[in-house]
Amino acid sequence: MNHLEIDLDKCIGCGKCAKMCMKDNIVVEDRKAKETGNGCLECSHCVSSCPKGAIELIPVDKENESFFSTIKKDKMFDGSMISDSDLQELAQAMGHGSGKYEFSVFQGELLDDFMDTVWQIMREKESEVILMRDFGAFRDNMGVLQPPAVWEGQQVLFIFTDTKENALNASERMVRKGLSLRIRGFHSNLIMSAYLFNKDRIMEYFPDNKKPLQMAYVIGHARRLVEPVFKPMNKLKGFLGKD
Repeated sequence: MNHLEIDLDKCIGCGKCAKMCMKDNIVVEDRKAKETGNGCLECSHCVSSCPKGAIELIPVDKENESFFSTIKKDKMFDGSMISDSDLQELAQAMGHGSGKYEFSVFQGELLDDFMDTVWQIMREKESEVILMRDFGAFRDNMGVLQPPAVWEGQQVLFIFTDTKENALNASERMVRKGLSLRIRGFHSNLIMSAYLFNKDRIMEYFPDNKKPLQMAYVIGHARRLVEPVFKPMNKLKGFLGKD
């Protein structure tokens, strides 16, 4: 089953998508990218890495493609921090002050410490979670301690509210506002899985939040397709031992 739609007219055979893929699901043959069928994780990082915009992730049902599916390609960030004023605009767009929502943003050393806790929780459950088993195999094969979870994103925004529906509504408003600010984000299943496995350890970081954690968004300024897209991989290349 194909998971990717590759426009061969746009593809220049640069191989960036193949280098990005954790599952070796892409190869370049005759200067064109193609799927190998090795088990796509549907992470969309190949989509983000393509400098020509030649790759799209095929949704399960393209006719019913959701708003969030259409922006999956915007996972690669330029590494810059989002300003406090822009964060405030995102919060206002989500409904901050309505009483329905509570928000937190982690960055810097606090985010590093939080992600260490996330990895500790998930490593304990690695044998039970398919995605973590795949990441574990990736680490073993490549000699990397852990897969990149936030890529070049420097901040994570957490949404606390009483229902998932409220969280989805808030996040959609946030994403739409972010489009005008060149801010993109992606929901972190990894963080939320850690929360479900060990809520107490995760909630130690949020002593003032009374509502349940519903969503965790890695956020950042989007890298433009016309810009070099491999800056985020420079850190990884040292881990991977690649030239």
